[in-house]
Formats: sequence, structure tokens, C-alpha cells
Amino acid sequence: MTIFPFQINEAMHAYNRVLKLKPSVLLEKEQVEPHDIINISAEAKKKQIIGQAKTEVLERIRGTK
Repeated sequence: MTIFPFQINEAMHAYNRVLKLKPSVLLEKEQVEPHDIINISAEAKKKQIIGQAKTEVLERIRGTK
């Protein structure tokens, strides 16, 4: 693995920036994870409902439920 001087330089700068921050600042920056938002199209909902219906019908025919 080759390490270039600019990579070492960038690591040193990042390390120095973190050292200059107060511990309280680091604790305050804890961020809450954003909630995932999922939008399902009408066509996808329709396909999902049809798929569930097929599965239920097949289970009833096979007598597994």
C-alpha cells in the first residue's frame, strides 16, 4: 500500500482540528439519525396487494393455513 505525503498532511490537519475542539462541542454535535421516508407509487401498492392476495389464495388451496 502506498501512502502519499498529501494523505499524511490531510490526516494531520484533521487530527489538529479535532484536538482544538472542546469536548463539550463534540458532545453537542451528536445528531439524531434522520427518519427514513419511503414513498410507494400507486402501481407498486397495487402489485404488492395482488402479490399478497395470490399468496393467501395459494396458501388456502394448499391448506397450509
